[in-house]
Amino acid sequence: MIKLTRRYFTGAMAGATAALLAPRAFAQAGKKLTLYMGPPEATCTALAEAFEKISGGKPTVLRLSAGEAINRIRAERNAPQASVLYGIGLPSMMTLKADGLLQPYRPNGSDDIPAKYRDPDGFWTGTDVDFIGFACNKTFLAEKKLKAPQSWEDLLRPEFTGQICLGSPATSGTGYTFVTTVLQVMGQEKGWAYLKRFDANVAQYTRSGIGPTQLVGRGEVGIGILFAHDILGSISKGFPIEMSLPQEGTGYDLFCAVLLKGAPEADAAKQFLDWAVSPASIELLAASEYYDVPTNPKAKVHDLVKPWQNAKLIDFDFAWAGASATRQEIITRFQNEILAGRK
Repeated sequence: MIKLTRRYFTGAMAGATAALLAPRAFAQAGKKLTLYMGPPEATCTALAEAFEKISGGKPTVLRLSAGEAINRIRAERNAPQASVLYGIGLPSMMTLKADGLLQPYRPNGSDDIPAKYRDPDGFWTGTDVDFIGFACNKTFLAEKKLKAPQSWEDLLRPEFTGQICLGSPATSGTGYTFVTTVLQVMGQEKGWAYLKRFDANVAQYTRSGIGPTQLVGRGEVGIGILFAHDILGSISKGFPIEMSLPQEGTGYDLFCAVLLKGAPEADAAKQFLDWAVSPASIELLAASEYYDVPTNPKAKVHDLVKPWQNAKLIDFDFAWAGASATRQEIITRFQNEILAGRK
């Protein structure tokens, strides 16, 4: 596998190596497969290396947050550089679909996945489900004699002033899911008023959604708003963290694999997508400490995930959240009304 930095990537596309539909044929022909991926580096590496073993090629991987992926793919519309986008949430995939930047492909074996996790038009296939949770540093709670937040309103408590960290919704799928969840739970008017009050307790908006994990784990902030897989991953590493969920219900996301429009390595991309929806591939998520609920019922559920399989989820409106107009309106308003006012 080849991993590229963002700076190196633009000038290094010609150096990508092979991945293939018929393993040896692609490797010998020097075919390329470039993947844009959203999961943490360790998971991206595990997936790419596993695919390399079955394909005989070495895929090129660039890890991007959701916002970065959308912006890059839009910028590359007339000269696509990657063939697959993997592990980015459904609202972002629907934005790209609406922009005409995806092409339909139904991976072999995807019929095993429930219809609610697949686009009826074949533009996206869900591999794993996750939801927004609250990660609290146990030491912080103990020293301040506090209880972990159990509701959205609890995040506004004065004792949490300057103690919350969240990925920015402008660049992070986690942050965007948080904001769209709040707006759906509370409605537009009350939701935006809540977000402004919530901002008073935020110490930092990080570029990526996984940014708060280390900050909470090290006790630099008391609370992180994160997808559960990031929280459970920190717990598995021994960080003093506990997870709680809002009792009103929480927003969730469906992480997907898609074929990009104008994919320069379409055949190799389709082989990867066939493999990406298989139980063997999906089980690599938890094996690399990325703890989500599998969409494929034939895939095993990790022990850390099992207690949270019945988490109370809202009826998340993906069509609304994923619309390009909705995304642009929310990001612009968040930047103008909240980020612009921060000191």
